[in-house]
Amino acid sequence: MLYMYMIKDWDRAKICNTIRKITFAATDPRMDGFVGWGCKQDLYKILWFVEDELEKCSTYVDEKEFIKKREQNKMLKALGKK
Repeated sequence: MLYMYMIKDWDRAKICNTIRKITFAATDPRMDGFVGWGCKQDLYKILWFVEDELEKCSTYVDEKEFIKKREQNKMLKALGKK
């Protein structure tokens, strides 16, 4: 049987919120460098895991434009435009 849709059993907003919590802990001025560095290591490990998983995925039609828009937004932010 062919399924047109899949059950998405994750919540991107919750995942992002958890990552935001790690960033908050890593940048908390009340914490020492040992704690902050441990949190930042967790962020690196998450980043590397996601990069490894992305390498397993196919390339899709609008993907290059999606990535290009992200890069443009980063550049505008760096220039203080956003």
